[in-house]
Order: sequence, then C-alpha cells, then structure tokens
Amino acid sequence: ILIILLRSIVMPIYLTLSLILTYFTSIGLTEWILKTFFGYDGVSWAVPFFSFVILVTLGIDYSIFLMDRFNEWKGEHVQASMISAMRNMGSVIISAVAILAGTFAAMLPSGVLSLVEIATVVLIGLLLYAFVVLPLFIPVMVRIFGKWNWWPFRMK
Repeated sequence: ILIILLRSIVMPIYLTLSLILTYFTSIGLTEWILKTFFGYDGVSWAVPFFSFVILVTLGIDYSIFLMDRFNEWKGEHVQASMISAMRNMGSVIISAVAILAGTFAAMLPSGVLSLVEIATVVLIGLLLYAFVVLPLFIPVMVRIFGKWNWWPFRMK
C-alpha cells in the first residue's frame, strides 16, 4: 500500500526500517526501565506483539502525513521539499503524538502489568519517532537518496 500511495519503492523501505529501529529501541528502553527502576523480570510475553502492532500502525500514519506532503513538492529541490513538508506537517504530527501520548499515559496508573508495559513501549516509541526519527533520520534518508526517492516510478 505504501508503494502505491507514495509512488516509490525506496521511501517505504526506509520508513519501515525506521519504524523497526524505533520499535526495538522502545522495547529495549522499556525492558531497561522495568528492570532497573521497578525490579520486574522484564516485559511479559504479549507485550512485544501488541506494542509492535500499535507502534508501527501509528508511526506509519505519521510517516504518511510527512511523506505525502513531501511528494506534493517533488518538483522542487529535494531539500526544499522536505523542509516545506516538515514545516507544514510538524505541528499536525506533534499534536497527534501529544494526544496519543496522553491516552497511553492514562494506562500507566492502571496497575495492570501488561497495560503498563504496552503503554510504556508505545509512549517511548511515539516520542522517539516524533522527536528523533521523523525530524532527523527521515530527512537524512531523503537527502541521501535525492532523486532516487521516487524510484522506479518517477525520477527528476
């Protein structure tokens, strides 16, 4: 679906890789927090699956917001297009992350261990993706690939 939506094979690959990197970082940080500060043995068996589904689904939505806007300016220079896309979509993405972070943070005082663990993974992942990966990693990848971002559909 991403290939059709973004009219590219390259962009979906690095977007997916960025989400996988964010997921594993979030799981690792959650594991470290639970062991170090709360004395738990680690995350329960269901947490990786459910947090993966939630985090990847939300993260790809934010990526689509940004990259669809980036594609609107594909006639311009790649760097200018990404700056314009980030300028116009940054507030939308940050607002959505703030709302969802508040929603998942509401699960933390529930006392249900698996909910606390899933909420922690998703919170870390959302914040990491919105404030580190989307503003830093994705523009670097866009800049590296340049006109090849739209391969094989359109390259100018």
